[in-house]
Amino acid sequence: MTLKEARERVGKTQSEMAEMLGISRNYLALIESGKRPESIDILQRALLIVNKQSVGLTKEEWRDRALAAEAKLANLKKTMLAWIEQI
Repeated sequence: MTLKEARERVGKTQSEMAEMLGISRNYLALIESGKRPESIDILQRALLIVNKQSVGLTKEEWRDRALAAEAKLANLKKTMLAWIEQI
């Protein structure tokens, strides 16, 4: 699940979600469009927001969310390591 999909799932506008995440709407738009990477901190905050508003999910849906979050974090780690290698 992407950050945009998570935002849409909880029915938030970019402005509302950005405020909840503590970032600007413009920065959220850049993340959602793939022009800026998501930080681990932003992903963690988004996960908390979505989880708080996701009461009633099935066990499979929770598992799918956990696997998707794990994949995103692994991808972010690879990106960060690649950036470090360039320094």
